[in-house]
Amino acid sequence: MTARDAESNLRERRKRRTQNAIIDAALQLFEEKGYDAVSVEEIAAAADVSPRTFYRYFPAKEDVLVVDPEVETAMRAALAERRPHETDVDLVARSMITALAARRPERARGAYHLLDATPALQARMHQLVWRDQEHVVEVLLTGAPRTPEAELRARVITHAVTGTIRVAVVAWIQSGQRSTVVAHCEQALTFLREEFAY
Repeated sequence: MTARDAESNLRERRKRRTQNAIIDAALQLFEEKGYDAVSVEEIAAAADVSPRTFYRYFPAKEDVLVVDPEVETAMRAALAERRPHETDVDLVARSMITALAARRPERARGAYHLLDATPALQARMHQLVWRDQEHVVEVLLTGAPRTPEAELRARVITHAVTGTIRVAVVAWIQSGQRSTVVAHCEQALTFLREEFAY
């Protein structure tokens, strides 16, 4: 490893530590006071950073709960790893399950409950899910002729799997989280595959 690589790794670790400190501080404050009662300034102070630093990592307060770099990295890595004989449905499902599993359980529980109860968070999550869906569609279209039929197929698969996982997460929250969110999603995806004969 070169000195430049070592310096780059150190910067990345510091960046990740700061992100984690902000997320953890925000979740604790949201749990104590409620989402709407907490300001960016309070989160920054609790994380021992300035509001300016907060906005360097998260464009808005909502993003603390719905943007997780570890989750995005895990999903994109899974999408890039096409396995032999893997169907498009299985590729999309595996990548989304991998992303869910990448989120720390204690963060996931707090974030999902807040998402379920906060319209502003739901709106932001919808924007990010739409962005991620577009990336998945592009992955499915890679290496094949880009026809209207192929694009429609890629969108149907992506939205079907995303919708199934969203329903499963909500059901998991409402069930009292007796199993893991990943197990709940795997069960829901089994129903999807059965109905569409995958």
